[in-house]
Amino acid sequence: MKAFLASAFLAAAVAPLHAQAPDANQMIKSIRLSATLQDFDLDGSIRGGGKKFPISLYVREENMQFNLGNGERFHIRLGDEKADLLTVAENGKTTAFPSKKLAEPISGTDVSYEDLTLRFLYWPNAKLEGEENANGAQCYKIRLDNNTGQGAFKVVYVWVHKKYGAFWQVRAHDKQGKPLKEFLVNKVMQLPGGKGWTVESMRVNTLEDRGGEYRTKSVTYIEFDKPKKRGTGGGKR
Repeated sequence: MKAFLASAFLAAAVAPLHAQAPDANQMIKSIRLSATLQDFDLDGSIRGGGKKFPISLYVREENMQFNLGNGERFHIRLGDEKADLLTVAENGKTTAFPSKKLAEPISGTDVSYEDLTLRFLYWPNAKLEGEENANGAQCYKIRLDNNTGQGAFKVVYVWVHKKYGAFWQVRAHDKQGKPLKEFLVNKVMQLPGGKGWTVESMRVNTLEDRGGEYRTKSVTYIEFDKPKKRGTGGGKR
């Protein structure tokens, strides 16, 4: 396994796009592949509703592990065309992450495991739907359809920043086409050695239907401190 998603919303490290109108699948793949050479730790938090919940993650080649403030750990093992999500027990043993848990909120926040891991970036057959100004930047708009039957998201639109090559805005819809979540990148930061970019601050809007109009029900932020190089006190394996 060579490639891997550094998302999560969190560790979405990316390389700039060079083509004028690149293929949608190649754009999504570039987001995943760009993290393969990274080796860093991130500390941050999920903040919203007057609460602040600590999180951290480490990135090692095709592996990414999240450590949550409640002691929970889960691990993402990434391949070229898939991402295996695993839970990590106290003794370090891994087991398959329960699919029914993907849409559950993390420790009472409005952020789910599905949100945090951005697993939709591994859905196949991405479709380019044109160019749009999104979240204050010129972007390519890409549609992704869920073929796994898992999680709350059925269709996800990803706006890819034309300069950074990073996802810049995401809107996730359910099986009925109703928008559930909207992710807006507020700020990015460069990784050590200038090898890519990662999200420093992201706004997650939970949406609700108000008489046929979808408005923001609540706002949560996922934020990270400056990246740490390996061996400087990052998350444990």
